[in-house]
Amino acid sequence: MDSLKDLQFTEKGNDIYITPKEGKHTETLVFMHGLGDSAKGWFDVFYAKDSPVLKTTKVVLLTAPTKAVTINFGMKMPSWFDIRDFNINADNFETSIGVKEIEENSKRITAVLDQELKELDENSQRLFIGGFSQGACMALHNGLQYPKTLGGIICFSGFGFPVTKETEENKKTPIFISHGEEDQLLPWKKVGATYKNVETDVRKITRSIIKDLGHGIDLEVLSAANKFFKTALGTQ
Repeated sequence: MDSLKDLQFTEKGNDIYITPKEGKHTETLVFMHGLGDSAKGWFDVFYAKDSPVLKTTKVVLLTAPTKAVTINFGMKMPSWFDIRDFNINADNFETSIGVKEIEENSKRITAVLDQELKELDENSQRLFIGGFSQGACMALHNGLQYPKTLGGIICFSGFGFPVTKETEENKKTPIFISHGEEDQLLPWKKVGATYKNVETDVRKITRSIIKDLGHGIDLEVLSAANKFFKTALGTQ
């Protein structure tokens, strides 16, 4: 299949919905971008032949609200939560991160998941959530807290929140984690430890830690994510 011919997209406000051109989608990924970006910044990743998802997948690319970001001198930009200090840890989390914004935007993300679940006839294990950087943080937070078992969580260059309250339904939900070893913004040696709470004997975690990669993704990451996606759906 030529994905550019077999896919279509619609824009709803600042969000983008990518769907198969023919037939109903059989699974859905809700995806969030990083700080200062938008849904359009990830359109080419998913509207492509080497997309990390399948041709039967609906992809919902959400755009964060525009807010002032303290770490960027108060400049206004799309942001899922305020960042006051990149030196984030469990002790200073609530003073370094905009927890209120996390809660507010989580309500919206949950509402989107709920709506997409209806379109999947309530088959929650065909519903996925993912994101990059800030968006990855939100994906992990909302995915683990969702009241129904999801198919999987995809985290590109993010980290875990110490305030996340994992539900019983998602204690076994598989997680894909990618990160660049040369990421200077969010060094892997530091943020890797924030995933410890989700590393359990009953959960499968797939890691793609790439040498010489900075704060971003590459074709190796996309290929690994595609394999994770297929495995989670039982198609590989």
